Amino acid sequence: MDLKDWRFCSQEDGTISLHDCVMDHVEWEKDGLWLIFEDGFNVTKNNSLNPTGRHRLTGKAAVFLKSGSYLEGAWNRNCTWQASAHSEPIPLQEIPIQREQFAEWSPEVLDFAWEPEKRRLSITAIDGVGYCEINFSCEELWFCWNELPKDAWFQDWPKEVRK
Repeated sequence: MDLKDWRFCSQEDGTISLHDCVMDHVEWEKDGLWLIFEDGFNVTKNNSLNPTGRHRLTGKAAVFLKSGSYLEGAWNRNCTWQASAHSEPIPLQEIPIQREQFAEWSPEVLDFAWEPEKRRLSITAIDGVGYCEINFSCEELWFCWNELPKDAWFQDWPKEVRK
């Protein structure tokens, strides 16, 4: 896979929403990593490559991490369990996520943070095991898609509701 395989490639991370989008798999290439979203992700109306004036859902899409590598990840990071409102929260044990698990794993993304100065992409997600945090390093971050066929799930929500 290559950037030229996509009609649109954007580095405007503040105009992309991965919330409620499923990362179907990861493709490990010699020049970086591809996070594949078979059902797409959301491109806000503020993205310079979105001519619709509306928040839109892409078709199949990908996030490319140039010179990317998997750093680490874990389920239950910063998670606690509380038996009742009067009991003390108990920290849950972190369970490491191994690189090999990405082959058969499709977490639903809750949020992401791109820190270009640190060359770090952090993703929080949920799956059948629980909440997890996944961390990658890369030189550049690209959001790639070919079409904007449908409105994003948050298109007609009041501004105070969508964050």
